[in-house]
Amino acid sequence: MEVFINIILFFIFSCGNDPLEKNYELDYNPMNEVNLVVPEKQGYQRIEIPGHILFYGHNKDFIIANQKPTDSIYSSDNNLTFDKQQEMIFNLDVSKFWIITLRNDSIYGPLDKTEYFKARKLLKVPDHLKLDNSTQSFYTDGKREDIQYYNPDSSVIDLKNLKGNSEKHNIKITK
Repeated sequence: MEVFINIILFFIFSCGNDPLEKNYELDYNPMNEVNLVVPEKQGYQRIEIPGHILFYGHNKDFIIANQKPTDSIYSSDNNLTFDKQQEMIFNLDVSKFWIITLRNDSIYGPLDKTEYFKARKLLKVPDHLKLDNSTQSFYTDGKREDIQYYNPDSSVIDLKNLKGNSEKHNIKITK
């Protein structure tokens, strides 16, 4: 019976995780955002990239990510409802970038776009490694409506090869 319960618990707590390289995974946080995490003992996770990861790429040497920082909306003292907070986050058009070197697990970020391109060059991230995965289809309970999913920045996102973004070539007009 204990084995059966452990198997069920494993499936419940592993739903939504998307393993990348090494011991890094994408997983939901309680606010239904995708974070980059490292699983630890007893089911805990260490968050390496917080906020909401929109787009990412990876190979055996690097993980790169485009993230929307959301802490300013959650930490504000404006007493907004959850739905209003979500609307503000979905329409927030701020992007930060992260690079993780897997050789030594060094994390660089948050970076603005200029800093990101400089760091790529300095760290020798290969040109063929692109932000070519979207987290939009990662959701099991519908898809996120963040403006970036509908109007991705083509100077950093590989639109031609983008996977997981159901509206990848359509621009949605938002209020």
